Amino acid sequence: MNSAFWRNLLITIVLAGLAAFVGARLGAGHLQPQPARSRLLLRETVYEMVHQNLTLTPEQQRRIDQIEDRYAHQRNSLRAQIGSANAELGEALANEMALGTAAQRALEHLQSSMGELQKQTILYVLEVRAVLTPQQQQVLDQKVFESLTIGPF
Repeated sequence: MNSAFWRNLLITIVLAGLAAFVGARLGAGHLQPQPARSRLLLRETVYEMVHQNLTLTPEQQRRIDQIEDRYAHQRNSLRAQIGSANAELGEALANEMALGTAAQRALEHLQSSMGELQKQTILYVLEVRAVLTPQQQQVLDQKVFESLTIGPF
């Protein structure tokens, strides 16, 4: 049989496995009791807290808006890199049908991009925090702590 057949078979198996994993995760989520509050991503937690729960001065609002605009640009760029790395990994796995050299390079690219996104998110949180008063910082710190310790999903 030709290599296109095996490549297509591998892609089908990988996609079926991913679909089964997603289905199982979603199904298991519906079986478990849901926490009183849904879990937000760290960036969403900070955004929600700052804009809905804290009373900001106009100067604080202006500075935080600038921080958020800059971070949104970085986040979008890094998400594009993550998407590119995912595509590289998929292509490498389809071509090599193993964790070969190209797949390892693609995986390293993916891990690097994801790590950079996490780093930029933490820097965003710290930069926003620096604009707040000590009392506002305490409220934000508690929310960030809760967001980071509620669980992996």
